[in-house]
Amino acid sequence: MRSLLLVIAGIMLALLAFGSYFVWLPDVVSGKEVVVARITVRNGESVELTQTWEGDGYLTRIRHNFPSGLSLYAVGDPDASKAWSARIEHQSNSACVRLLFNKEDWRYFYNSQSLSFDGQWCSAQ
Repeated sequence: MRSLLLVIAGIMLALLAFGSYFVWLPDVVSGKEVVVARITVRNGESVELTQTWEGDGYLTRIRHNFPSGLSLYAVGDPDASKAWSARIEHQSNSACVRLLFNKEDWRYFYNSQSLSFDGQWCSAQ
């Protein structure tokens, strides 16, 4: 009986470890917005890649923060997988921030407040 419990516990731990790669339990419980990457672009403005657990995946979006406290969001993927990290590059010659994560390549143009990904465009609101 004891060995059966150990086997079941081992299987449960393995499933939990595997599942945590896709969904991080603290994200589900807290419901907080997680900042995956952040960069300052000019005069106190910053651009962030954020994720929030939304039930069937992570709402992944760009948040453009202004010194006045105003923030604009551009939604890129409403049901993405967990992004553990991202590479973020500031391309000042094109007023663009490039974000590389989870095999994704997004570009946020902060002058026009628009996001480009997968051949699509969306505006920040």
